[in-house]
Amino acid sequence: MLYQFDSKTPAATPRVPIQTAAHFGITEKDIEVFFAARLHDLIPEDELMLIGQERRLQEEADLLALDSKGKLYIFELKRWQSAAENLLQVMRYGQIFGRYDYAGLQDLATRHQKLKGELREAHQRYFQLDEQLPESAFNHDQVFVVVTNGIDRDTLTAIQYWKEKGVRIDSLTYRFYSVEGNPYLWFDVYNPELEVIVEENPGIYCVNTNASYEANAWADMLQKGRASAFYDRKFAVSGIGKGSKVYLYHTGVGVIAKGTTTSTYRKDSCDGNPDEEFFVPLQFEWKLDDSKEWHRAVKAWEINTKLGTGHRFRQTAFSISSEMADAIDELWLKKSAPAP
Repeated sequence: MLYQFDSKTPAATPRVPIQTAAHFGITEKDIEVFFAARLHDLIPEDELMLIGQERRLQEEADLLALDSKGKLYIFELKRWQSAAENLLQVMRYGQIFGRYDYAGLQDLATRHQKLKGELREAHQRYFQLDEQLPESAFNHDQVFVVVTNGIDRDTLTAIQYWKEKGVRIDSLTYRFYSVEGNPYLWFDVYNPELEVIVEENPGIYCVNTNASYEANAWADMLQKGRASAFYDRKFAVSGIGKGSKVYLYHTGVGVIAKGTTTSTYRKDSCDGNPDEEFFVPLQFEWKLDDSKEWHRAVKAWEINTKLGTGHRFRQTAFSISSEMADAIDELWLKKSAPAP
C-alpha cells in the first residue's frame, strides 16, 4: 500500500489509489521493456545466477536462474491481471525446462548469457563454493515465480493447491499509482528465501567485474578506466550518475579498485556485438591492476566482519551504504600503508 503521508494529521493520511497501466496509456510492451532493463532490480543476484532470458518467437520462460544448490527458478512476467489459467503456462514451462539436464542448462547459459567455459565452473565462482556441484545437482528441483500486476482469488487458490502437491509457486506483484497525475510503478525484489531485502539509497556503488561470465573483463575495466556490465545485465550500471563513488569487486578476490564517475553511462560493443557493454567512465583513486597484488584487495569477509553483516557481493551493480564505503576505505588504508 502507498500513502501520501501528512505529518500534520497522520491519522488522516490518505491512501494513494492503485491504477491500471491502461489508465496511463501504458502498454504491455512498455512494461516488458521496463522490467527487461531492470533485471538487476527484480532478481537478487547475490541469491540467483541468471542463465536464460526469453527470446522472441520461442516458447521460453521470461527468466531462468539457478541458486547455489542448483535449483532452477522459472520466472514468468504477466503484463495483465493474473488469472488462474495463467499458471498453466508457467507449469508448461516447468514441463519443458524440468527435463533439462546439465548439458541443456549449459547450452542455455552459453546462448543467452554468452557464458564462456563450463557452467559448473562459473556457478562455483559465482557463489564462491568450496567445490563444484555435480552435474546431477543442476535442475534437481524447480521453483515457479509469477510476476504480475495483481493476484486474484482464483490464482491464490491455485497456487495454494499446487503448493500442497509439493510444487512451489511464488508470486511477485507490481502496482501502478498516480502521483500528481504521473504514473509511479512499485515492485519489490524477489528473494528466494522469502526474506526482506534491505534497499540502500543511490550515490555510492559496487560493481562486479563479471568474473563468473568473463574471467578477464576486470583487466579491460582497469585499463580503460570504466565500470562495465554486459548483455542482459548491462542496464545495471545505467542508473549510476556522474560524480558517484564506485568500487570494483572481483569475485573470489575482493575490492580491487575505487574511482569516481566522470559522466553518465556510455555504450560500447562486446565481442563484436554493438551496444552490449554499458559502462560508466572512472577516474581511479586507487586500483590493483596486477593480480600479484591481489592479496591487498579488501576481502568480502573483512567488510562483513567489520560491519557485522553477511553481504555476498554477487550483484552486477548495487548501491551501498556510506557505512560500508567507510569500512572499505578504512580497510584499504591499513592494507596500503607501508610496512614499518
